[in-house]
Amino acid sequence: MITTFDILHFASLHEQFTKKELIDHLRKSNQQVSTGSISIQLRRLINNNRLIRLERGVFALSKSVKRHFLIQPSSELKTINQQIKTDFPFTDFCMWSSSAILPFMHHIPNINNIYVDVEREAIESVFNLLNNNNTRVFMMPSVTDFNRYINGNQAIIIRPLISEAPLQIIDGIKVPSIEKILVDIIEDIEFSFLQGAELHSVYSAIFEQYNVNKNKLFRYATRRNRKQEVEQLLEANNL
Repeated sequence: MITTFDILHFASLHEQFTKKELIDHLRKSNQQVSTGSISIQLRRLINNNRLIRLERGVFALSKSVKRHFLIQPSSELKTINQQIKTDFPFTDFCMWSSSAILPFMHHIPNINNIYVDVEREAIESVFNLLNNNNTRVFMMPSVTDFNRYINGNQAIIIRPLISEAPLQIIDGIKVPSIEKILVDIIEDIEFSFLQGAELHSVYSAIFEQYNVNKNKLFRYATRRNRKQEVEQLLEANNL
C-alpha cells in the first residue's frame, strides 16, 4: 500500500516531479500502484499544503513542509555494504559518511570518513574484512588514535551499533536517521571536530531545514545516556 510518506519521501529527493515519474519509482520499488489512488493522494497532499502543483501533472514539495533527512549512499558505501552483506548476511549494521553532516557546519574541516556501525560481536570480523581494502580502517579508535592517524585523513571507522538505534533504508542500505546522528555527534570521539559552537550551528541548521522526531531523538539519547545534553542543546538554541 502506497503511503503519504512514500510520496513525500520521493518529493523530498526532487525539486519537482511528474505523476508518471512517481509511479515509475514506486513500481521499481516493487509496490502495487493504482493510478487512481495516486491521483487521490496527490490531491489530498495539495489540499493539505504539503505539495504544490507547478503545472498540469507536475508537483513539488511545499516550502512550508520540512524535508525528511535522507542520506544518499555513494558508490563507495554501496560497495562496502555489499561486502559486509555477502560475508555476514545475518549481521545488523548501518553506514554513512562525514559528507552528510559537513554542509551544516560554518567551518568545514578536511574530514572524509565512512562510519560503519556494527553489532558489537561482529566488529572485529567486519574490521578484518574491510582492512583488506586500500582504505585505512580503524576499529573503535581512541582519542589518541583519532588525533594521530585519522583527523584530516580518509578512513573507514568501525563502531558499535547501539541496539534499537533509529535507522532507515535507502537504496537497500541501512543508514542512520537524523535522530541517531544528532545524538552520536554530541560526544563520540569521531566527531570531536563538531564540538562547541559548531555543534550548536549544526543542530540549529538541521532543525530549521528538516523534520526531526523529538520522541525518537530523546529515546535514543536516553539509550546513550545523553538526554540531558540533547535537552540543553535544544533549549540553548530554542529548538
